[in-house]
Amino acid sequence: MSEGKTNNRSTRYSAPSYPIIYISWRARLAEFVTNAIDNLSHGITVRDAMKDLGLRDKTDFLPGLDVRLLPHQVIGVSWMVAQESSTRRGGILADDMGLGKTVQMIATMVINQPEPDADCRVTLVVVPAALLQQWKDEIDTKTNGIFETHVHHGKDKIKKLSELQSKDVIITSYPTLCQDFWLPKDLEPGEEAEYLAKEGGILARAKFFRVVADEAQFIRNRSTRASTSLAYIRSIYRWMLTGTPVTNTLADVYGLLRFGRFRPWNDWNDFNAYVAKVQYEDAPLAGQRAQAILEPLILRRTKNSTLEGEPILQLPPKDIELCMLEFSEEERDLYDSFEKRSKIRLSKFIKERTLVKNHAVVLVMILRLRQLCCHPNLILRDTDDFEDPTLLMAGDGEKELSRAIKFMGKSWVNDVSWGFLERSAASELIDFADLIAEGNDTCPVCHDLYANGSGRIIECGHELCFDCLLELSNAAVAHDGIFGYGSEKQNMEVERAYEEAATKGLRPCPTCKKMCDFNATNKVFKSIAFEPSDEELTAYANAHRRGSRRHQVKYEIKDEDDEDNMDVDVDISESSPTPNKIEELSEDELPDASSIFAPKAKRAKISDVKPKRKFDDGPSDEVIATWRKGDDNLEASTKMLALVDLLKKSGDDKTICYSQWTTMLDLIDKLFSRHGIQCLRYDGRMDRPSREAALTNFKRPGGPKVILVSTRCGGVGLNLVVANRVVNMDLSWNYAAESQAYDRVHRLGQEKDVFVKRLVVRNTIEERMLKLQDVKTGLAEAALGEGSGGKLHRLSVKDIKHVGADL
Repeated sequence: MSEGKTNNRSTRYSAPSYPIIYISWRARLAEFVTNAIDNLSHGITVRDAMKDLGLRDKTDFLPGLDVRLLPHQVIGVSWMVAQESSTRRGGILADDMGLGKTVQMIATMVINQPEPDADCRVTLVVVPAALLQQWKDEIDTKTNGIFETHVHHGKDKIKKLSELQSKDVIITSYPTLCQDFWLPKDLEPGEEAEYLAKEGGILARAKFFRVVADEAQFIRNRSTRASTSLAYIRSIYRWMLTGTPVTNTLADVYGLLRFGRFRPWNDWNDFNAYVAKVQYEDAPLAGQRAQAILEPLILRRTKNSTLEGEPILQLPPKDIELCMLEFSEEERDLYDSFEKRSKIRLSKFIKERTLVKNHAVVLVMILRLRQLCCHPNLILRDTDDFEDPTLLMAGDGEKELSRAIKFMGKSWVNDVSWGFLERSAASELIDFADLIAEGNDTCPVCHDLYANGSGRIIECGHELCFDCLLELSNAAVAHDGIFGYGSEKQNMEVERAYEEAATKGLRPCPTCKKMCDFNATNKVFKSIAFEPSDEELTAYANAHRRGSRRHQVKYEIKDEDDEDNMDVDVDISESSPTPNKIEELSEDELPDASSIFAPKAKRAKISDVKPKRKFDDGPSDEVIATWRKGDDNLEASTKMLALVDLLKKSGDDKTICYSQWTTMLDLIDKLFSRHGIQCLRYDGRMDRPSREAALTNFKRPGGPKVILVSTRCGGVGLNLVVANRVVNMDLSWNYAAESQAYDRVHRLGQEKDVFVKRLVVRNTIEERMLKLQDVKTGLAEAALGEGSGGKLHRLSVKDIKHVGADL
């Protein structure tokens, strides 16, 4: 790629005004490109890099840096400095986890500093909240104090622009950044940048010398506020640090290109036409094009790379073992019984043609099966009835819809339902690749798919996952940057109103910042109530293809005296008749049941089972009562017993135990008390000082040897080389997330052999999840010129079916 297709400072950029949803991939990659990107050093030798940086030998320190760079880091810093001198003004440092991306970035900051009288002097570093203090410590300890750093977060946020501009480095979190880039809905396209520069939060009004997005996979989804906010930010230099630049699809690359303003690929229309849409017709070609785009912008080295004939990094070996476990007789009985009931429920959805509407139910059904693999208490504690799987899932959609109408009104329900219809169309229909949908299939707080917890709609109409809803409702009140947009008097009035609302138990919506009551049962609703049916999606698709716009297609809640008053119908103009059957759609319009749920032979077999069949071979009441216990009398599950056994064999080594569910960590904590095992906790329910105290205690010689960590909270960025053993209690949808968690211990500074144990139960959904992980790992390797091939798609209904092959 020539430099003529990259960006320069004078280019004006306007990010899209509305979020966009990724489509669901149907194409298959026949084979990946075999000529991988050879950008180990971009032609730079260690000797050349040392010369560029003014180093005489490998033992020299860079002036201003209090740490000696390794050979591959010297090349990395040389490349980064050259990138900043070119028209690209930055790039993507995509080194494997543990190779020292942070220190290379800090070294670049030391070498290329702004002039003392420059208008833009501040470097902004945007990180996950868990890494705020770690980044500050890294900069302060490695730069001899030459930078004045400040953590811009919570109550420590700077309110005056002059004070912010007096700092050298500002470190903030993605959620805090997003709050400063809020945009009113009535802005005309193209007015966003001007509005933010004048009326936005302090980070939106500021101009920066350099912006660094750490763990940049957080901005891969172009529809998220984190991604769009960074696209608007004003800066001379732009850097992305990530060990996983491609996680799910080639569309992940666009979020990075947009932030970097790498022309012409920072325009979605250009990137979509050149790469994203090409995947439908010629996936290998799309992979080649993605490689060509990335090659001049990215530097990526893996731990297995060699440099001038020597290993790039001398790390102890890392042994990852898949521990296949067998359920106890009672656990198997519980699991099989629930799986049978789930099959019956799916058969009912297929017959009633309500698969799309019940998408959330299917996702939560799979979630419950995954939780059963860890401990039955995770689902049994939620209900007294084990007969109907829906009682353990998101709830009944019609009843929830009725409740929403009663408390919020039809107009509110119409608006929310319309958003879900657009989202479903964008997600499931190929023809809707460019559809701009309000909403997203990931939680705005934890950025996880709603598959990992049922979504909740709050009174402002925005969605977040149930776990984050609970966490935010119990969190301490902080200003979180919603002040500072008007005069001092106006700011004070807003702040007083905020505090008054907070004392009443209200908390700000993560998306729009409206103060909402997260604990009011009449103002929080399950997302399943607003999912469109297949018929509604069909009608929308046909109307859209005939040129219909939103004013021609609308949701209409029937009056209470109408028949079936709990249904949500789609009213289409006479020129756009609604087909009565899903079968009337073409193959490209709506995924059929076979692609979503089961091979035909499998589906036919399931259909023979009558939905109203009663089970007389299920678990007994005594078994259910035994496994429902979550107190000191809890029954240890197969995985918990395996964990205790592994810890007994670990000697003096320290161990990290990961789980995606804090409730599982709670059960493990209770079991440890019974066995006399001291442990620490690190999860999202703890405030930042408590988490930092836990890490300090864990790193202390003689401190506890075990720490229980939430995967979503402690899976990225942390340096935990004090431990050399990892036990993962449950699989992630994407292996990249697991790999990042494992590399918290397998990185620079690790002196012991590393042992990772992945606990998987045989003949369960977990075995099928392993196949999906292989698919997504292959995709990431495709765009980077690594690996050998696989299927290209994101976690969608079809993925769910591949995972639950027999459901």
